[in-house]
Amino acid sequence: MSISLITAPVAEPISLSDAKLQLGFGPMQDSDRAASQILNDLLRAFIVSARQACENYTRSVYITQRWLLQLDSFPGVDPRYDEDGNPCIVLPKPPFQSLDWFKYVDTSGTVQTLLRDTTYGVGAAQYGYQVNNGSETQPTQLGHPWARPWPPARRVSQAVNIQFRCGFGGPLTVSMTSGSALLTVANGITFNPDDAPLMVGDTGLPLSIPGAGAAGATLNTFIASVDGSGNATLATAAATSVAGVTAWAGDPIPAVITAAIKLTVQEFYNKGSDAEGVPPVAIALLDPYRNLVA
Repeated sequence: MSISLITAPVAEPISLSDAKLQLGFGPMQDSDRAASQILNDLLRAFIVSARQACENYTRSVYITQRWLLQLDSFPGVDPRYDEDGNPCIVLPKPPFQSLDWFKYVDTSGTVQTLLRDTTYGVGAAQYGYQVNNGSETQPTQLGHPWARPWPPARRVSQAVNIQFRCGFGGPLTVSMTSGSALLTVANGITFNPDDAPLMVGDTGLPLSIPGAGAAGATLNTFIASVDGSGNATLATAAATSVAGVTAWAGDPIPAVITAAIKLTVQEFYNKGSDAEGVPPVAIALLDPYRNLVA
């Protein structure tokens, strides 16, 4: 198994100002521009390193990222079924958001795409997958539709490839028109069906859009459907038109996690090369969010 980062987070869970306040720095004077730039560059590096250290400890991710999981084959026998059964594929890096795609190399050497089965094995498709979304601390599991096996795959390296999006949430630049529920996203970003409710219990990807609510309030809603081009329709129409605003897609990052990142930045700044990683006080904050599965 191999896991590779495809799209890094576009922002960090804490800002440069957050880090400065944690360290007790006040506003820099104009005469200190050179010193301020040196400090800013140092702290930006510490913020990234602190976030990565905390993610490594919790075995999860915070700001939305894309990862590629590659397997040499589908999993083997699962005694919960029978001798021909197969277990689930576990996706690391919770919390899970959605799959971009699920592909495999069939026995003829052709790359095939597996589709999500929403019928609990009742549908006509011979092969597919079902999703157990996991939680903030539990990895997502991908299983085959009951009671059908995983498809036969060619015995080649990295025959099974799954690209997925994970993290609590992240910023998106969006626009909406008053009275419309259609979401326009900048930079060519599109969605996939996993972002919308497909099965009982699914809620859709939450979105928080500043200014799009009544009287310019924040519109808090979720994706209700995604068309074949990846355009999202929200569950609630905009009451106010907005253009190019920074929305938040997903759930908010827990405050204890951002507090742990600030404390880790402080550890790096105060101890420099003597810092040993995430300090004990930050570990105590992160422990409830630690993924102990994969």
